[in-house]
Amino acid sequence: MKNKNIEGIYPLSEAQQGMLFETLSAPKSGIHIEQWHCTLQGNLNPSAFERAWQRVIDRHSILRTGFVWKEQNEPLQVLLQQVKVPLKRQDWQDFSPSVQQQQLETYLNIDRRFGFELSKPPLIRLALFQLGETTHQLVWTYHHILMDGWCLPIVFQEFLSFYQAFSQDQDLHLEPSRPYQDYIMWLRKQDLCQAEIFWSKTLQGFSQPTRLGIPAEFDSCAPPNERYGEKITDLATSTTAALQSIVRQRRLTLNAFLQGLWALLLCRYSGELDVVFGTTVSGRPADLAGVESMIGLFINTLPVRVKVSPDASLWAWLEGIQIYNLELRQFEFSPAGNVHQWSDVPGSLPLYESLLVLENYPVDLSILQSAELSLDISQVCYKGAQTKYAIALLVIPGSELKIQFVWDGYRLERVSAHRILEHFLTLLESIVVNPEQTIAQLLDQIPIAQIPQIKTRRERNQSSAIAWRTPVEEVLAGIWVQVLGLETIGIEDNFFELGGHSLLATQVMSRVRAAFGLELPLRHLFEMPTIAQLAQCIETTARAESPPQPIVPISREQDLPLSFGQQRLWFLDRLEPGTPVYNVPAAIRIAGKLNLVALEQSLNEVVRRHEILRTTFLLKDGQPVQVIPTESCANTPTLKVTLPVTDLQTWPPTEREQEVQRLIIQETGQPFDLEQGPLLRVSLLRLGQTEQVLVFVMHHIVADGWSVGVLIQELATLYEAFSLGKPSPLPELSIQYKDFAVWQRQWLQGEILQSQLAYWKQQLSGTLPVLELSNEKPSAIVQSFQGAKQWFALPKSLTEQLKALSQRESVTLFMTLLAGFNLLLYQYSRQEDILVGSPVANRNRVETEPLIGFFVNTLVLRGNLSGNPSFSALLRRIREMALGAYAHQDLPFEQLVEELLPKRNPSHNPLFQVWFALQNAPMPPLELPSLTLHPLEVDNGTVPFKLALLMWETPEGLAGVFEYQTNRFEAATIARIIEHFKILLHNVVEQPEIGLSVLIQSLELADKEQQRLQAKDLEAANVQRLKKMRQKPIRKHSHS
Repeated sequence: MKNKNIEGIYPLSEAQQGMLFETLSAPKSGIHIEQWHCTLQGNLNPSAFERAWQRVIDRHSILRTGFVWKEQNEPLQVLLQQVKVPLKRQDWQDFSPSVQQQQLETYLNIDRRFGFELSKPPLIRLALFQLGETTHQLVWTYHHILMDGWCLPIVFQEFLSFYQAFSQDQDLHLEPSRPYQDYIMWLRKQDLCQAEIFWSKTLQGFSQPTRLGIPAEFDSCAPPNERYGEKITDLATSTTAALQSIVRQRRLTLNAFLQGLWALLLCRYSGELDVVFGTTVSGRPADLAGVESMIGLFINTLPVRVKVSPDASLWAWLEGIQIYNLELRQFEFSPAGNVHQWSDVPGSLPLYESLLVLENYPVDLSILQSAELSLDISQVCYKGAQTKYAIALLVIPGSELKIQFVWDGYRLERVSAHRILEHFLTLLESIVVNPEQTIAQLLDQIPIAQIPQIKTRRERNQSSAIAWRTPVEEVLAGIWVQVLGLETIGIEDNFFELGGHSLLATQVMSRVRAAFGLELPLRHLFEMPTIAQLAQCIETTARAESPPQPIVPISREQDLPLSFGQQRLWFLDRLEPGTPVYNVPAAIRIAGKLNLVALEQSLNEVVRRHEILRTTFLLKDGQPVQVIPTESCANTPTLKVTLPVTDLQTWPPTEREQEVQRLIIQETGQPFDLEQGPLLRVSLLRLGQTEQVLVFVMHHIVADGWSVGVLIQELATLYEAFSLGKPSPLPELSIQYKDFAVWQRQWLQGEILQSQLAYWKQQLSGTLPVLELSNEKPSAIVQSFQGAKQWFALPKSLTEQLKALSQRESVTLFMTLLAGFNLLLYQYSRQEDILVGSPVANRNRVETEPLIGFFVNTLVLRGNLSGNPSFSALLRRIREMALGAYAHQDLPFEQLVEELLPKRNPSHNPLFQVWFALQNAPMPPLELPSLTLHPLEVDNGTVPFKLALLMWETPEGLAGVFEYQTNRFEAATIARIIEHFKILLHNVVEQPEIGLSVLIQSLELADKEQQRLQAKDLEAANVQRLKKMRQKPIRKHSHS
């Protein structure tokens, strides 16, 4: 679309969004394609014909509209100023009538399947085929996203009026039609609160979609051209007249009557007395002036809930349905997606699977022609859009009631579909013959033995989750089920929409390596987030790649090198011995009667299982090595863990809690000796007979955050078994940490190492900036690790908005929060080049997941904020940068530092000075039989970075903590930083397209407003103080 031809841009209605998604999901399927054709008899004026259609398109903006969705926060409709009517003309006069009919049928089928490219208006096509000298066939095809059936007579009447005028060399001026965008604006102003109350009450207690018959076991065998089946029948004129008479006598609408019949049919089929199906409503609000002549998609599909009472009077029961329809009228605008959310039916299931439609607008457009028209319109045929529901019944009023039944050929066999229509007609004709029969008698008209079989959507999904098309897809499905913790997954489900994030993506790819022996970059899962896409990638890659080197157990008799990560920690410990900065603490409050013997036995079993917890580090021939004691070494006996208990039961409650915190901080702050060990300490603080606190402290060189989860999970499993006198249920580990350390050094060399180094050298090329924040104290000569923390929480609503924004932009929540952190740092530094350190689990091999050890690696994430980007643009930059970092995460940070050789400055860390982490490492639920466990926050008073932001998810929303070095920041400064971070996040979810400079200005405005309010409060306080001083009595003094 050329910008100079754009007249306007505005959002879609929810109905349009649904049609857009369904069209994109099923291209070339003919879904939502409407087609109307007729025969025109008479001397047709080609010029007037084309001009008339052009004038119609010019009058109605929706007919000049296209749709854009790529790289947009939400889909948009783009209105063009000028669009030429797409008219195709062909001369078929040389063909015989039978060939002409064959040609027409072929064209109609191809035209429907061809569909439309939604981004290129007009989404309408006209074809005019000359069959004889005065005979033409007109085919009019359009996409349902433009307009509904109510618009057909409006558009066609306008066409006929213009044609009649133009064919007589006259012009015609009609009253301007109100544009569709006015309706969109009206929709946006509606208050959904009352609608939510109505629908929540109406649908309360309904939790499963109504079954449409007996669940079928057959496989779909419908050929492609029968994806959707259709059968049309006309009710006899006499039967139609009798029905209309009965309905009028009972003061009932035909719509309520038909809905009652459909409810009875579903009741019989499902065996339920409470059924729900869909119905269409015009959706044209009476309070929108001129709505009756507007062109657009107003129609809405909403649920009808009917409770069947077999013993009730048929007509009184039908009257209740009519009252329901009247109550529904004021909520016709309700978005169908919201209605589903307000119900008790899970979002993974449809709210209903059948549709009943009464088409109360003229489908036979020949009735619109006037006596003055030089053309005679006949043989009008209309083919509506294919349904997305399993079954749909469309009823068209007339002297002969026309009933059109449409079904999904993948879920319903033709024989069963025909039977459903027969049963509906049986109910209808039965009432015509005997209007006084009871509901129970009507239900008996359908023999149970004739209830059709239908393959329900839910069962089909479950079937799909088992019967994959290829073995690769089946293996991948098992991996996703395991990692995401879901029961079933479809091959077209999006990994990130199911709750996946970067850490889970790493677990998926590590299992892919183990299962298929392939090295695939993490980027592949972001770019191919469905099982079907990833399976195809794996099958293609497998043909060209050799399997990666496995991690295998090695002998302890040889010198055991440190992993790259361990070596850096060992070096830092030698540089500054006795520092507690690299202690990894954890504390758990335990309520209940604790079995100390079982707990101590469990601890020792964990230490036996994980060699790393018995490991010390010595210098041998100038190189550090791991030393693991064994039973056979007399000088280095196997480590046995004892559990010292500190009794605080006699302390007063307030002082006792203070003492607990003091002891935890004391234990956490006590340094380790890497040469002597042990590098794990466990202690118990007894607070009462059934209350205690368990404290763990490990050195980072033997454990990381993931390891804490492994430790707690194994302790819980072992404690439960040992408390019952049972043996350990845990399988032996296939490898140990030392095996990983050796493998890492063997694998990370040659081409692999050079490829990783080349990426990071390019990524961190040029002068690396040192982040200096405007509110920072002057830097100390030597960095101090003394620190403090300030916690904060984000509302659940903001958390959901951040997740929704992440999904729309195809990024992870981590990437969105990192982009927000970059903006925050820009606010305080005005630096456009920002380096942030961030941890990555680095457990890229499935066999490393159950190990305790130091696997975590540090990535340097370089943010580029140049050019005043919008937040959406910044997210795209962050995504590309982060995916590149993930693909090269195996290079140890230590080697990167050595390679780049940044000039060391004792006042700050090399490469980066700030830290960000979204903590989503797996942490098992703290559950034990007869015990209640709660984690405690542990603060050892040290912070390794100038400023660190750690965040995590809770049921109430995102939570976080800013850790900061106290020699650099005041507490009040950090509090202000937190408020600015919250404001930024609120602003970016509301307006992700605004530029960085505007976002920063919003912070400055917020500060000025805060200062204004503080000044106002201060002034008010001063006024009050002056008033009190004036009111104070003056004491008189005598003079002597």
